[in-house]
Amino acid sequence: MIIWMKKNYQFSIDPKTKFPSFVSTLFNWRINGITIPYETNYQKYIDSITVKDLNLKMINHLIKAITKFVIRDLLKEYLKYNKPEIPERSYILRVLDYFITGHPFTETYTFFYCFLWSIFIILSFSLVWDNACILFGIILRPLLSNSLKENEKLQESKSLKMIIKEWLILSLFYTKPLMGNPFLSIDPRDFWSNQWHQIYSETFHELGYFPVRTYFKHNKTLGRVLGICSVYLISGLFHDYTLIVAFNHFSADYTTFFLFHGLLLILWEVIEGRILGKRKDIKD
Repeated sequence: MIIWMKKNYQFSIDPKTKFPSFVSTLFNWRINGITIPYETNYQKYIDSITVKDLNLKMINHLIKAITKFVIRDLLKEYLKYNKPEIPERSYILRVLDYFITGHPFTETYTFFYCFLWSIFIILSFSLVWDNACILFGIILRPLLSNSLKENEKLQESKSLKMIIKEWLILSLFYTKPLMGNPFLSIDPRDFWSNQWHQIYSETFHELGYFPVRTYFKHNKTLGRVLGICSVYLISGLFHDYTLIVAFNHFSADYTTFFLFHGLLLILWEVIEGRILGKRKDIKD
C-alpha cells in the first residue's frame, strides 16, 4: 500500500518524475547537508583544499573520535550497571496521568538516566561520523598528492578518480556533521528536522508525508497534520521492527513514543501558527 501511495503521489506531480532509490539516496541523505551556498561554483571550493588542510582535518576528527570513544565507553559502563527501576505502566499513560492527577510521570534519577542515555546515543552517532571522515581522509590523501603525471592531470576532470575526489572533499570539508546539537534545539521542528540525524528523513517523507498530503489537497491543514503523523508512524514502526529483529521482542513502545512526539510537534505547530498558515516561513 505504501509503495502504491508513493507511486500515486509521483504520478500526481508528473508521470515522468521518478524518485531515487533508497540506495542512491544514501549518498545524499540529508537535505541541505552541504554548507556551500546554493547555486555556487563548487569547483573553487574543491580546488582550494590542500594536503595540509586534510592533515589538520584528520587530526581534528581523530582527537574528537578518541575523546568521544572514551566518554561513550564510560557512559556505557555506568548505564549498564546503574539501571533504574522501570515502571510497568507505559510512559505515555504516565504522562497522561500527570496531567490528570499531577502525579510525576518519572523519578528524578530515571530522568537523569535517560539524559545520560541520550548523550550516549548522540556520541555514538557522532563517533560514526568522525570514523567515516577519518576513512574518507585516508582515501583522499593519495588523490590530493602532487605525484600525478601531467597527462593524468589533463584527463583528471573526466575520470572516476576526480569524481571520487570531489565527493570526498565535499563530504569532509563542506558537509554538516551527522548529528547536530539536539540540546540546543529551539523547538521540536528544529530538533527533528535539523539537530537530530536525518538519515531516514527523506525516505519517511517520500513514503508518508508527501502521499498523505497529496490525498488531502482540498484541505491543506488536515493534509499537513496527517502527513506529520504518518512520518512519525513509519518511524515508530521501523524502530519496533528493528527491535523485533535484534532482540526477538515485540513491543509497540517505539510506535507509541514517536506518535506521541508527532502529536506534540503538531500541537507546537498549531500554537506557533505554522500549520494554520499564519506564518510566512512555512516549510514542509
